[in-house]
Amino acid sequence: MSSQLQQAIALAQSLSFEEQLELLKTLSSVIQQTHAREHQASTSEVDMGFSAESFRKSWEQAMTGQTLPLSQLWEGIDVD
Repeated sequence: MSSQLQQAIALAQSLSFEEQLELLKTLSSVIQQTHAREHQASTSEVDMGFSAESFRKSWEQAMTGQTLPLSQLWEGIDVD
């Protein structure tokens, strides 16, 4: 992790809850815009089914606690 990222995380942790939510909304928008630019720049990029809507929905689920424990994600998967 870069020192800039560590500083950004420390700053985010010092913000109020409302400020953190505003930061989260802004970062989500920045990430979506960056992804769109990178996707447009790379015409040979393999489509992995990623979309801004998919990201938004997944992010919302993560932020509202609609997640599964990591141990449960691997149930029923046999790796031989």
